[in-house]
Amino acid sequence: MTPLIAGTLLALAALSFVLYPLLVSDGAASDEIALPSQPVRETNRSDAIDALREIEFDRATGKLSDSDYDSLKSTYTQRAVDAMRTGDSVVCPSCGPRPEKFAAFCSRCGKRLATDLA
Repeated sequence: MTPLIAGTLLALAALSFVLYPLLVSDGAASDEIALPSQPVRETNRSDAIDALREIEFDRATGKLSDSDYDSLKSTYTQRAVDAMRTGDSVVCPSCGPRPEKFAAFCSRCGKRLATDLA
């Protein structure tokens, strides 16, 4: 009878140890684990290309249907092209991305150019 009581007490102690973080939370941990409300956008050329490789692999292994593959491929291809076009360029506040890499002023409107950080 004593081993049964001791085993039950140990099981309850282990269960309370495991469930304690779930039952008592101060909200700090939930801020660290919060998921983004929108999908993560690749701003880097290599991230977009890696995403394209990943969906190619998923399609080849049968994890992704052809319709899903087509929609994802068009999305990631557009992001990769955008990243390649604006990756090293500068941005005009009025005209948008400019082809001049090291220019201080826009060749179209003459405004001061800002480096594209996004």
